[in-house]
Amino acid sequence: MSENTHVETCCKTGLALCRRMFNMNLALGYCEEFYSLKALSEIHSRDQAEMFDLLYSYVRARECFSREWDKMKDRQECPLPNSTCQIDKCFPADE
Repeated sequence: MSENTHVETCCKTGLALCRRMFNMNLALGYCEEFYSLKALSEIHSRDQAEMFDLLYSYVRARECFSREWDKMKDRQECPLPNSTCQIDKCFPADE
């Protein structure tokens, strides 16, 4: 696991947030309190897969967010690989 894997903790669930989830929070305008995908899904009344897809599209379309996203190279860097993470979408097998 990378030393930069867990960069923040969700203020609602206590789950670890990786660099990518941190980025997604910033894309939504959250910059003082940060939320896990589970919490964001609840706050925005969407399921986790839908929330991930929405945020992923936005993040990848903006260079400043996309550059940060690309700093995570491997699924082993995810602090929640067997939990509430969308790891198969975040790190597709075909990459």
